[in-house]
This record gives sequence, structure tokens and C-alpha cells, in this order.
Amino acid sequence: LSLSDCCCPEYLATMVSLIRQRWDSNQETAGAAVVRFTVRRDGRIDAVGVDRTSGYIALDQSARRAILLTRELPPLPSLFTEESLTVRLTFEYRR
Repeated sequence: LSLSDCCCPEYLATMVSLIRQRWDSNQETAGAAVVRFTVRRDGRIDAVGVDRTSGYIALDQSARRAILLTRELPPLPSLFTEESLTVRLTFEYRR
């Protein structure tokens, strides 16, 4: 996720921080999973899916679970004029 390419980097930083609080990065293997999800105007998260698998089900599920446990974010900022924001977030696991 590139924070500099968006109109509202503070919002994205808050989003990443909230998700990171619910993410268990301590796994027994290394890898990276990319999870895609949509943030609705009111902050609800939906359409959560793995865009690029790590090759390990446990890592993919851990990344997806972090998004699902977050459930809701602050409403999208008024500077962001679209009705929803699709995000692809990379979860990197290191041993």
C-alpha cells in the first residue's frame, strides 16, 4: 500500500494501524499474502479476499482474519469523493 499516492495518507495510516493491531504476524514460516478489501463510505469493510496467496493457508488466513476482525474503519474522508475504496494490503511474515 502506498500512502503517498492517495489524497488522504492520514486515513490510510489510521487504517493500517487499526488492522495491524488485529494481525498476528508471529507465524512459523515466512511469506507474504496480499489481501483485497473494500471500504464503504461509512467505513464498513466488505469483499475481503486473498488477491495473492503466500502459498501457506495459515498465513493467508491470518492476514484475512486481521481485516475481518477490524470490521469497520472511520468513515472515508470527504476529500475522497468515491463511494468506496478498494485496498490491496500486503502482509509480510518473517521468521
